[in-house]
Amino acid sequence: DPFAEAKRDDPHWVDGAARDVLNASMRRAQQQGESDYPSAALYLLSPSVYRERKAPQSLQISYPPDGAVFPPNLCEIRIDWDDEVNDLWQVTVGLKDTSASWSIVTEKRHWRFPAQLWDQVRHLAQAREAWIQVKGVRRSATDLQPVTVQVTKKISFRTSKWAADNHLVYRIVVPPFNKRKTPSTYSRDISSFEVSPFLLARDNYCYNCHTFSAKTGTTGMVSVQVRYMSPGSDLPVYLGLYDIDRQQGWKAKLPFDIQMSTFMAWSPNGKFLAFSANQQLVTFSPTVFETQFAGQPTSDLAIYDIEEETAFVLPGADDPDKLELLPRWSMDGQRIVFSSAAVGLHPAKTLYDLYEIDFDDGNGGKRRMVPGATDNGRSNYFPRFSPDSKWLSFCQSDGGILMKSSSDIFLLPADLSGTPRRLESNVDYAADSWHSWSSDGHWLVFASKRDDGIYARLYLTEIDEEGHASPAIRLPLLEEPLASFNIPEFVAQKPRIEEPELFDIVRVEALAREVAALDQRR
Repeated sequence: DPFAEAKRDDPHWVDGAARDVLNASMRRAQQQGESDYPSAALYLLSPSVYRERKAPQSLQISYPPDGAVFPPNLCEIRIDWDDEVNDLWQVTVGLKDTSASWSIVTEKRHWRFPAQLWDQVRHLAQAREAWIQVKGVRRSATDLQPVTVQVTKKISFRTSKWAADNHLVYRIVVPPFNKRKTPSTYSRDISSFEVSPFLLARDNYCYNCHTFSAKTGTTGMVSVQVRYMSPGSDLPVYLGLYDIDRQQGWKAKLPFDIQMSTFMAWSPNGKFLAFSANQQLVTFSPTVFETQFAGQPTSDLAIYDIEEETAFVLPGADDPDKLELLPRWSMDGQRIVFSSAAVGLHPAKTLYDLYEIDFDDGNGGKRRMVPGATDNGRSNYFPRFSPDSKWLSFCQSDGGILMKSSSDIFLLPADLSGTPRRLESNVDYAADSWHSWSSDGHWLVFASKRDDGIYARLYLTEIDEEGHASPAIRLPLLEEPLASFNIPEFVAQKPRIEEPELFDIVRVEALAREVAALDQRR
C-alpha cells in the first residue's frame, strides 16, 4: 500500500476522516481514465511554496508599497527597508506640494510611526498624498571609504475617505506541516493593537469555521464548527451557535451520518445556516515548507432552519457525483452561490466551478453556471457578496482550495454579468485567499502568504467605485507569530460575546440539541 507510511503518521482524526474513501475514489478515477496519476505519485503533487526574499544591493523601502491606501481608522504602521551596507538611517515623512515634513534617525531597519504623529499624518493624507523617504549612511567611514549617503525614491501613500470595519475576528493556526491543529480565534481592534480572545482552543479543540449573520458584530447569529481533538467523546464533531441579541447559545447535533459541517454561511435574516453536509475530509501531508492539500470525497449543501430546529439537504445541490461546498447567500437571501467539482480526483487536480441556485424557501432548484467562473480550466471557490450588493468576489487557483500558492482574488458584478477580473492587490508568486468584506463594500481583508510563502498574514485593500483595488497593506502587528492568520471576518464593532460563556456553550461536555431531519422538498 503506497499510503501505508502516511497512514501510520496521521494525527488523531475524528468523524469526517476519510483517507480510505478518498484513496479508493482516486483509484477508481484512475481506472476509469479520469486521472493519469498513479496513487503512489499523488504525494509528489504538492508545490513548493517557500519564498526566500533576496535583499536588493541598494537601499530600498520594502513596505509600504508605493501608492498604498490606508483606512482612516487603522493604527500606526511600520516602515521597513532593505539595506546590506548602511547602519544608520534617517526616515522622512512629508506631504506632497507642501513643505511639511517630519524626520527621525534610527539604527534599526524599520520604524513605526508614533501614535500622535500617525494620527496627524493620516488625517492630513486624506486631502493630499503623503510620502516616505529613507536615507542611509555607514558610520565606519575612513579616509579611503568616505561617508556616502544613499537615498531611496519617495514612496507615496494616502488615507482613504472610507473607514474599514473596526474589528476583525480570525484564527491563528500553526503551519500546515504541523499536523495536530488546535487553533484559537481572536478579535482585533484595527484602530489599536488590542487583541481579545474570541474562542480559545485550550489544546483540545479545532474550530474549523466561524461566521456571522450580521456585519455589526453586536447583533445577529454566530456559528462555529467544533472538532474535539482528544478521545473520549460520543459527539466529537458538532455545531456551536450563539444568538448575540438574546445572549444565549447552544450546541447542535445535525441529522446526518457525518457531523462535519464546514464552510458555513448565514442567510441575511439570520434564520438559515447553509453549510457543507455529509462532508468527509482528508489532508495530504506536505513535505517541508509545502502547502497542504485537503480533499473532500463527499459533500452536499444543507440548510439548518434554526427556528424550526430542522436541517435538510438543498435540492439541486445534492448530486452524489459532485462535491458541493462553500455556500454564500446573496444579500437579498434569494439565491446561493457555491462551488462544485467532480468527486474522485486528487485535490491538486480538482477544479471547482461556481454555480448559483435559488433558495426558494428551501425548495432549491436547478443550478446555473456563473459565467467566467465555470469550466475555465481553473479552480473557483470562496464566493463572497459585498454588503452593498455590488460585487461578488471569489478565489481562483490552478487546482484545489485552501491556501494554494496560485490563489488569487477575482471580482465580478453581483448580478454575475460581465467577465471576472483579477484584483490589482494580488501577487503572482504567493497565495491570496480567505477574504471578507467590510460593511460598506469598500474594503477587503484577506490572508496572504506573500511575505515568505509559509505564514499567512492579514492584508487589506481598498475597493473603489469601479471595483479596482489599491496596493495591499498589512494589518500592523507588534509581534509576528510563527503561525498563520486565516478566516478573517470583518465586523463593525467588537463582538458582544464573552469568551468563557461561548466556550461553556460549545465545550464537549455541554448537552447538544438534536436537530430533526426534514425530507428533501421537490
